[in-house]
Amino acid sequence: MPYFFFFAFFLISCVGEKSVNIVYTLDAPVKIDVFAQSYYATMDGDIEQIGTVTKVYFINEYSSNGDTLYLSRTFASDASEGYLKKSYPGELAYRTPIKLIAKGQRVMDIIGYENFDSAVVAKISIPDRWKKQISRMTRQIDLDRIERRRWEITHLLLGEIPLNSNITAMLASQGRLPEMPNAKIDSVLTKGVKEINGKRCLEYTVYLQEKELFPYFIWEQHTASVKSGKPFKSYDHKDAVYQNRYDIALNLKNGIPCREYELKFGIHGMQNPETGDSVTFKSQISHERFY
Repeated sequence: MPYFFFFAFFLISCVGEKSVNIVYTLDAPVKIDVFAQSYYATMDGDIEQIGTVTKVYFINEYSSNGDTLYLSRTFASDASEGYLKKSYPGELAYRTPIKLIAKGQRVMDIIGYENFDSAVVAKISIPDRWKKQISRMTRQIDLDRIERRRWEITHLLLGEIPLNSNITAMLASQGRLPEMPNAKIDSVLTKGVKEINGKRCLEYTVYLQEKELFPYFIWEQHTASVKSGKPFKSYDHKDAVYQNRYDIALNLKNGIPCREYELKFGIHGMQNPETGDSVTFKSQISHERFY
């Protein structure tokens, strides 16, 4: 099951180290091939039913100029499979060429998602009625929000960081706990230093709560492909509440991620449009990115 993957993420840290120094500036641009894999599952009783597995390859280029940081992303290929393999907006977003500009942790601008419909949705090989659904349910502000949150969480740390510590209060005192729409960070814990593909990387975990106002696509997957969900096809989808665990390994040389893993446990609401009766279902969603 996908949520077991993070156990491989935590190995013994280097003996004797009590802290490390995190920086983000680069002497020259760095290009990195990234593989992103996500599992979208809901529960059929006590059984997890994986409906969609996404597999996307893209190229990130990182650069800096003074205190300004830049990220440029270029899509390479997609090998996704399952019920909504070409429908989840957050996954289709990887196909959009974007440029992100930041001052450290603070994102100043994201360029590219204004072309999401024409550059991505119009070109994917799915029926037109599904393309219209994606366009109706996706706003540029939501795609920007996902990108901003990913950047802010992977740029939480700066300067000297203690190992194997709860650093939530330290980050709060530094003003480095971002205020995120529909999400709130509960705690940040550092682990140790691990070597990943020849890179020394600091591991840390962010626990957060998230609310999604219109989780249409996971509802569609559940009510169309899971036995216990099919009787609720006529229900309206309501908001969802997630408990998230976000594991990051950060390259100590340049502050670029070595690996990310996000695990989300969700409770989703549905409501009968005629009687007003409400029911819920559970989801387990994981996102993993290898650099």
